[in-house]
Amino acid sequence: MSSSVIESLVAAYQQMIIYSGISVLIVGLIGNCLNLIVFLSLKTFRQNSCVFYLTMMSIANIGQLITGLLTRIMISGVDIDWTQFVLFYCKF
Repeated sequence: MSSSVIESLVAAYQQMIIYSGISVLIVGLIGNCLNLIVFLSLKTFRQNSCVFYLTMMSIANIGQLITGLLTRIMISGVDIDWTQFVLFYCKF
């Protein structure tokens, strides 16, 4: 294959990572925040014993989206490697 075809495939891959990753990140953050609002505010859910587990899972999902997906978007899509700049990501 010629180098121009490979370069265009790499550019298409980066655009796909950026747009699909950002859309999944935004929808995931909104959905998990709405879960937290519902689970913590409605009295019906506070009386259920499973709500603590679901609340912790929503918090864990938010953390996973921020640390995992956002880092992947930055590394693959924008070519910014946070592990070289931020000590937290390097140690994590």
